[in-house]
Amino acid sequence: MDAFPRGGEVKQRCQACGADVLQEVAGFAGLPRVTSDSKPFRRGGRLFVCAGCGLTQKIADAQWLAEIGEIYAAYEMYHQSAAVDQAVFVDGRPIGRCELLARKLFDAGAVAKSGTLLDVGAGSGAMLAGFSRMFEGWTLYGLDLDDRKEASLRAIPRFERLFTVPPERIAQQFDLVTLIHSLEHFAEPLAMLRSLRARLRPGGHLFVQVNNAERTPFDLVVADHLCHFTPRSLADLTSRGGLAVERCATDWVSKEISLLAEVSSVQAPQRQDPAVALARSQGDVTWLKTVLDHAQATARAGRFGIFGTSVAATWLAAGLGEAVDFFIDEDPAREGRRHLGRPILRPEQVPTGAVVYLAFVREIADSISRRLAGAPFRLAAPPAAA
Repeated sequence: MDAFPRGGEVKQRCQACGADVLQEVAGFAGLPRVTSDSKPFRRGGRLFVCAGCGLTQKIADAQWLAEIGEIYAAYEMYHQSAAVDQAVFVDGRPIGRCELLARKLFDAGAVAKSGTLLDVGAGSGAMLAGFSRMFEGWTLYGLDLDDRKEASLRAIPRFERLFTVPPERIAQQFDLVTLIHSLEHFAEPLAMLRSLRARLRPGGHLFVQVNNAERTPFDLVVADHLCHFTPRSLADLTSRGGLAVERCATDWVSKEISLLAEVSSVQAPQRQDPAVALARSQGDVTWLKTVLDHAQATARAGRFGIFGTSVAATWLAAGLGEAVDFFIDEDPAREGRRHLGRPILRPEQVPTGAVVYLAFVREIADSISRRLAGAPFRLAAPPAAA
């Protein structure tokens, strides 16, 4: 019996290995979707797994390209907090994610006293600003689709220039090229890595930060994410792009992959078992449907809120509609604001007796439940994955 079933195949080349058979993940089209800047998006997407290398991905067809054009036309990163960067929590205290990554890169030996940095998908400058605060000897550059955020970038100390052309049209080379939650957006990620490889000086490094699809199934429903990486599939794509992986960490930021690489003339593909990858993605889609059904049943208990205001919480709220009364967020930058028309509360502001749904994988939901045990409201955790 074929380990990789033939039903639901499409002839479309894989974004990583070029294989021309992709297996569709059943049931995905019925799920609500969300944008990477945490806004609800309509149902109707398609999800596939490559029969060659096992990369989970969408197809960059006319529909997907039209959808991302629609999304990017109104893109507002971190609008929930009016902040440049997203907070992550280290020992219970918030810190900017990009500032944390800059520290980790220094600890990994990828940052000298001085150099040049090109941040790809620079946006409002989260990585550039975090890097500028940490390292005074570096000159900073950005690359993006357009110049809408150039004024914000120019306010960052030691920022030099914003490029809005394809990387192959940039003559300059850099000591460090970073892609912070941007590689998964590109319609041709392998070609992008190969172009960026040529922008590295001898001894330079490329750094990629993406969601870890093994730890957060919610990444699958992000409409403008083309690829959904695991540590192995990200390392595989990077190697095919002519880069040697020095480090592929999953403990720098929770639920994310941090990959550091340098130029190499030797490819070392790290193919994952396609049948295992398909089973995982199919299981994740089934689990997401279960979470939505479970939250809908839980919301009938009375006043109902969702913990968080990012992708997972937004996706769940979109599926529940008017059942959601409020959000909770422990990021100080989001206190007192509104998300999807509902107030964002601190835990101590939640009404007594309300139900708060934890829009996280079960492991993280259980951790939050233990930390907030004794609160005067009820925490509801999603079902465990099968």
